[in-house]
Order: sequence, then C-alpha cells, then structure tokens
Amino acid sequence: MFNGLMQIPGRDNRRAALRELHRVCTPEAPLLFTTHDRDSSPTERALWRLETIRWTRGEQDPRLVEFGDRYFEEAGTGRTFMHLPDRREILADLAATGWTHEFDAMRKEVAKESRAVVDFSDECRFWVARKL
Repeated sequence: MFNGLMQIPGRDNRRAALRELHRVCTPEAPLLFTTHDRDSSPTERALWRLETIRWTRGEQDPRLVEFGDRYFEEAGTGRTFMHLPDRREILADLAATGWTHEFDAMRKEVAKESRAVVDFSDECRFWVARKL
C-alpha cells in the first residue's frame, strides 16, 4: 500500500482500516506499506516545528483534522490529502490494531536511486508488519 493508509483522514479511521486489514488477513500475513515521516529531514523537522506553533495558537488550516495532516496542491491534479505521521505514531497504531512490527526504514536506506527519482519524489518510510 503506497501511502494509501495515510490518505484516510482521522486516526480513528486509519486504525479502523488497519483493524479490518488484520481481520481479513490470514495468520502470518505480511502488511507492507509506506508513509511519509515528519522527522525525515532537518527541513521537515523545521516545517513541523512551525506547524506545532500554529496548532498551539489555534492558527492551523481549518481544513485539517489532526496534527500531521497536510494538503498538497499539484498543478493539474488538484489538492491531495495526506497525513504525515512520525515513527512513534505508526508503531502505536500497529500495536493497537493487532499487527506486529517487523521492519521499517527510510527509502534512502533501502535503495540507491537515480538523481531523477530523488528529485521527483518525496522521501518515505517503508513498513513491514505481520499478523500473528
């Protein structure tokens, strides 16, 4: 699942999706998915420090439901919702929904990619969990 889980608004809704995946999967089934990560770079950390200030003051974008939510504006494709979690959030969500965490790593740690790919796409975290 490439970032699909993080396009579900509301943590309760994302957890409901994880619980349903857990329900329909067979024992030992793996769950592979990706997320963005608020802590992925110094730039991301700085942006989210500023966002923390906005949320503390109640000045966040009113379209956003939870801290970590973001809308991406793309020319030609419009607005896309994405929740950007940190690692602790996903570990808690997996544990709360019955999944066992097996592996996670940032994309740059998993594969060496061409400059064109790096320039085109955002960094993300790969996850592997298992139903036990």
